[in-house]
Amino acid sequence: MDALSQFASSEIENYSRSIYFQVLKTPTIHVINMITPVGVISYWIDPIKNHLEIWWLPNDAQEARKLSVRALRYSLIKYLLYKRSFVISYLKCLRPLEADEALKEAHEGIYGQHLGGRALAHKITQLGFYWPTMLADIKAYVKKCDTCQRHAPIV
Repeated sequence: MDALSQFASSEIENYSRSIYFQVLKTPTIHVINMITPVGVISYWIDPIKNHLEIWWLPNDAQEARKLSVRALRYSLIKYLLYKRSFVISYLKCLRPLEADEALKEAHEGIYGQHLGGRALAHKITQLGFYWPTMLADIKAYVKKCDTCQRHAPIV
């Protein structure tokens, strides 16, 4: 046991002759995708996050370049993806379910006053959230809101 602990803490050149070892230059096993995710849906966040975490790039050169350029606008902080912004330093990137929840909460407001359109987009940005389809989602959400439709000006 002493020889093994001395070997671990010493230079390779100074090893004891009683310990035999072999330095492997390549892996002895080849593992490719041993774990297959089941029921996992990929969202817009995933390729950017993978690129920033492990420098992953798609096989297609044009797509790889697009992803590299796009990823420059994002930062990874404690495994969460943030978009750099001019308004607020970082906007937290949301997946669709999180975006729906943030949209619902921001729309109904603290006092139950329904925000719509640009005011709602501004409020969500002030809260520090981002997703690429935010404006389209807001438009669709406000169109479905009965309260907003009753109080909308007649054109």
